[in-house]
Amino acid sequence: MTEIKNRDQLKKRVEEKLMDILSQGYKAHYILKKVLKDDTLFVDNRDILDVIFIKREELYDNKNRPEPFSPAKLLIATDYGILILEEGFEEITDNYLGYSMQKMYYKNMDSVKLDICMLNGKFKIYSGGNELVLIEFETTKYFKDFEEFIKIIHDNKMAEYCK
Repeated sequence: MTEIKNRDQLKKRVEEKLMDILSQGYKAHYILKKVLKDDTLFVDNRDILDVIFIKREELYDNKNRPEPFSPAKLLIATDYGILILEEGFEEITDNYLGYSMQKMYYKNMDSVKLDICMLNGKFKIYSGGNELVLIEFETTKYFKDFEEFIKIIHDNKMAEYCK
């Protein structure tokens, strides 16, 4: 009974996060909204366990026009693995409407590392001894979100071992 309650609480928290992302206007870019609304590329949105949306950072030039400095990123934890989308400013080889997209199943992850250093953090995923993912973030905004995200990865990795 406790597990179901926790799962229900998790779903409610995820729904609140999704609504916040979908209401961001132009800051939550079209493809990020489309993936959240339509398909996580695993099964469907009922499988989403957690979401982290790292907003795009922009610099403003003399003409007061924003210039992208750091791309928006969306991390989606599902029952099966994680999906990472990153907005692309340059030509990218593995793209989906100008976004890079990476899908990893929990069973293929060897380790996950969360580093913090003053106000900058790094989230890394390793598989087969290689670093597959490196996401840098500002710890004052996103550290708690990454801690919760890692707990979901940990719980799902443990479930894989118990099968």
